Amino acid sequence: MANKTKAAPTTPKAEAERKIPIEKLRRSCVKLFGVTPSTFDGATVGIPEGSKYTVEEMQAHIDKWLNTPVSLGQRKEG
Repeated sequence: MANKTKAAPTTPKAEAERKIPIEKLRRSCVKLFGVTPSTFDGATVGIPEGSKYTVEEMQAHIDKWLNTPVSLGQRKEG
């Protein structure tokens, strides 16, 4: 007799720990992170396409980017 076991249903924690391609995270950025696609794009500049992150990793990355002070630099007198 074959041993039939059911796969455990995915829990929110298991779902959050799954690595998701950055393109899919961008499509759901408003729902997942509460940021617009343009904010998501700014936070992820330089991350190669196809990179995979968990929701928590990306949330931490976005939060860090949002909380980075903007440097206005020196104005040139001209």
